[in-house]
Amino acid sequence: MKIGVDIDGVVANFVAGFIPLVKERYGLTLRERDIYVHDLYLVVGIPVQEGMELVRQTIRCDLEPYPGAIQGLARLRQKHEVTLVTARPEEMVGVTEKWLARRKIPYDRLLHFKEGSKYENEYAFDVFVDDHLREAFGFVGRVPHIIIFDRPWNRTFNVAGLFTRARNWRELVSLVTAWET
Repeated sequence: MKIGVDIDGVVANFVAGFIPLVKERYGLTLRERDIYVHDLYLVVGIPVQEGMELVRQTIRCDLEPYPGAIQGLARLRQKHEVTLVTARPEEMVGVTEKWLARRKIPYDRLLHFKEGSKYENEYAFDVFVDDHLREAFGFVGRVPHIIIFDRPWNRTFNVAGLFTRARNWRELVSLVTAWET
């Protein structure tokens, strides 16, 4: 299968890098559960451009991979093609590639898109994994299996059953394994 995987919020623990920057810059003590929406400038209460600068600063940090991410990606690559898909700012391509190499993140391909346009690509994914609901909804009807990596900012009732939720990499790999046949 062809699997598309978002980087920030799924592979990289972006929030763990973001929270200390917010504390340093604004004196605001945030916890992950305080982040109720993906648009971080709304959480902090700052202008969009200031929020984007915080995003760039966070990406420049040596973000930790989520527990199980490296092993999970390696396991998926044993049987599947794994494409990392990100909406990081265009000028962060080099930083992203260096981070992936330094952290020894296993993948087959890396794709960069503008935020909100990840689904506008020519790759026919069988599975797509993201923590951003709006990005995930763009894949509805295009990708057979959509996994939302569970985070406080993406909790929805999912009454239409448009996606499957995974709380961690173990669950994510188990879902993909179940869909292999």
